[in-house]
Order: sequence, then C-alpha cells, then structure tokens
Amino acid sequence: MSIQDFFRGRNVLVTGATGFMGKVLIEKLVRSCPDIGKICILVRQKKGKDTASRIKEILDAKLFDTIKEQKPGLMEEKLFPVLGDMTELRLGLSDEEYGYLVENISVIFHVAASVRFDEPIRDATIMNVRGTREVVQLAKQMKHLEVLLHVSTAYCNCIRENVEEKVYESPIGWREAISIAENLDPTLSSILTKKFLGSFPNTYTLTKLLAEQIINEERNNLPVVIFRPSIVISSVNDPIKGWIDNFNGPIGLMMACGKGVVRVTYTEKSIVPDYMAVDISIKSMIVAAWHRSKSNWLEMDDTIPVYNSASVSKSVSNEELLDLGMKTLEQYPFDEMLWRPSIKFTTCFYYYYISTIIEQVLPAIFFDALLDLIGKPHKRLLPLQQKIYVVSMALSYFTTKSWKFENSNFLGLIDKIPDADRKEFDYDFKDIDITEFIKNATIGSQKYLFNVDESKLPFAKKLLSRFIWMDRILKAFGATILVLVLFYFNIIPKAFLSNLFCCF
Repeated sequence: MSIQDFFRGRNVLVTGATGFMGKVLIEKLVRSCPDIGKICILVRQKKGKDTASRIKEILDAKLFDTIKEQKPGLMEEKLFPVLGDMTELRLGLSDEEYGYLVENISVIFHVAASVRFDEPIRDATIMNVRGTREVVQLAKQMKHLEVLLHVSTAYCNCIRENVEEKVYESPIGWREAISIAENLDPTLSSILTKKFLGSFPNTYTLTKLLAEQIINEERNNLPVVIFRPSIVISSVNDPIKGWIDNFNGPIGLMMACGKGVVRVTYTEKSIVPDYMAVDISIKSMIVAAWHRSKSNWLEMDDTIPVYNSASVSKSVSNEELLDLGMKTLEQYPFDEMLWRPSIKFTTCFYYYYISTIIEQVLPAIFFDALLDLIGKPHKRLLPLQQKIYVVSMALSYFTTKSWKFENSNFLGLIDKIPDADRKEFDYDFKDIDITEFIKNATIGSQKYLFNVDESKLPFAKKLLSRFIWMDRILKAFGATILVLVLFYFNIIPKAFLSNLFCCF
C-alpha cells in the first residue's frame, strides 16, 4: 500500500499543530494526500476567538499559500479543530470530543511540547510528560488506531556523546516525575529545578527523555514509533524555500547579527552541530508513520522503532554556518540595522560577558536614550539584550559541545518509500547544496520573520555601505587612541611610534 493510499479516508489527530513542525506537517498531509480524512488538531481555547477564527489564524501563514493556490478550500475542509489543552487531564477535552476521537482516529502525530529551555520543572513535566501520558491513554481507547508517532528530540540523550537509535534509561521514573510535578508548590518549582535536573542541562531534554519512557512501555500494547529530530531549521523547498516561523537555533542568531544587535556569541566555532530542514523532517516523519502501520506490531520483537532524524554528514561547523549567513546578509542586508553585521566566537565566559557589555548592552542603552530624547517610538533594546544573554547562556551547553547521532534507521527508510510516492515523500538530502540552502534560509527568514520589502534593497545596500565605513573609522580611531595611551604611559617606546609614522 502506498503512503497516499494509506492516508486515504483515514482521520488523523495532530497535537502541536499550531507550532513550527505541526504547521508543516498538516500542510504536507493535505497537499500530498488530498484524499485524507479529517485532520483533527488540538487547539487551546482563546478568549473571543471561535474555532473558525483559530483555523484562519493558522492558515494565514505564508506556508499555506501554495496549497491555497493549487487546491483552494481544501485545508479548510480537512482541518477539524478540537478544543483541548495538553496541560490538562484528558487533554482538556469534553466527553463528546473525547468520544469522537476514540471512534474516528486512525493515526496520531504527537508533536506538542514545551520547547523552552528555562521552563520550571513542574510546568515542563506537566506538558511534556503528563501530556504524553494523556495522549497514550487516549490512544489505548481508540478503536481504529494504526499508528502513534511520538516526536521527541535527538538531544533528549545529550548526556551521551554517541546517541544510537534506541531508548535509553532515565534517571527517574516518569510516574514519580509526574507525581512530584502534580504535588509541587509552583513557588518551589524554580528553586528545585536544578537539583531535579542532575546532569541534564535543562528541563526540556530531561522531560522529553521521560516522555520516551511512556511510549516505550506501550511498545507491546500500541503501534508506536519514536521520531527524534535534531535542530530543525528552515525548509529546503517544500512547499517553499526558506520558510520558518521562529527565531530558535542558528537562524535567530543570523538575524540578530544581520540587524547588528548581536556581535559576539558564546560558541565553539569549530563544532559541527546537527541541523535538519523542516520539510525533510516532516516527509520522513510521515514515511515513518506509514512504515510502522505496515508492520504487524503484535508479531514484532520487543524493540520499538526509533529514528534519529539527523543530517550527520551534511552539517557544517558553526563558523562556516555563520560565515555563509553573513555573506548572504552582505548581499541582501536589512533596511533597518543598528550597525554593520559581524560576529565573534568565544568559549571564554569572561570575554563573552565583557564583550556583551561593551558591544551590545552599552550601545543598547545609548540608542534607547537617544530615541527617547528625540521622541521616536521604538522597541526598547536593553530588555532585548537581556533576553539574548539569557538565551545564549541556556544554549551554551549545546553551542560548545558536539554529538554523534546514529541515523541508519532514519536513512534506511528512504529505500522503503514506494515508487508511486517518491515525488512527494523522498527525503534523500545527500545532494543538497549547503551554500544554497543557507542562502535561501537567510533570505527566507528576512521575508517570513521580518516581512522585508525587496524593493528597499538598494537603500539597504547603501545603508550597509555607510555602516561599513563608520565601523572602519571607529576602529581606526580606537586603535589610534590606544596607541597614544600606551605611548603616554611609556608602555611602548617612542622609537616604535616614530618608526610607525615613518611607514606612512
């Protein structure tokens, strides 16, 4: 049975459909499997917004422009919002909606998760661990369930340098973790978070590992699969090039550098992180769900299918990645920037801290004061710099270390894609041109995150040219002042200064 045949007429439940990967997933399912049944998406109720307005809110993203042009009205026809909440028992569903899902759903994509690294342990556990338990309990009652695909993360085992495609033990049982979270005073949550984490860098990685334990325990009771993406970034080309809707990962750093807001990063430049394009991850996720449904899970051995969606050989170093981004930003600069785009790498905390104060915080204070003085409305830069610093510290564990992700199961799925589905679901990425991909990702980020007006490019290039000259003049002035100070205090001999001027 082909992938498109498998999804024909089947109803699907997607948690996290309003998130980055969730949006790409529902778009791909409808566009490539137009005969699919209903796609039930779990959405929180928002005050003053009915389900129709919530659907419109999701579909307003540029991501859906292609399917709107090719198949007008199909997304609206297929999407079926279900009011619920991942942080509530029974997913916050009414009895009627719970019963509907039990009777009608055949496939579950559990994508929802709190991805904040600084989330208090109580909140992260309720969302990522207990939420997964509630999805599993719902799945166990479904009468027509073919597969439950749980989206984890390749970094949930980040305390190991080599990560295989298997489930590892967790330092605490998931039941105990939920019990602690349910009974923990919220005011104590932040205080106890560090003690609870142990050797894990943040609550996200630990709670995602705990969630895997729940799925793994059901491997003999449910047709389950664990899918672990690495760092998910912009799309290659499906349905459009360079689409992204968040500032997470390297894209956010590129954009901040392009705006002149960030000039130093706490990162090991030689490390090769693992990035995966979102459309490749989504295609492989759909293939993994389809392939799991083909297997008679009652006759399978005692292992659970695990896929590390990692690029491995196609990644580049942090320095190369940022260099490619900076070159693109020189060709396509922002029409609004604070200074010339540039970036310095360091793994020395003290150097990073001092450079951040001098090159980012002090200029932010200056620009805030200047704009206040002339009465121009603006977003304050100092709070932004504070946020950037906090995020940088949270990411430092990942930007200064490297991992090796085994991905043979993930790559092996490519050969199992039916010929009839190759055009829509082949995710072989060995021929991707990294330079072109990063260029499209950078341009796409400007377009989809900042709504950059392409007609302003000539002005933007002139602005960049001015900043380049101002940067050179300022550096030359600073170097001159430094030399004069050193000469004044006899740190450098007078003869050296005389010889220096003679050279000119």
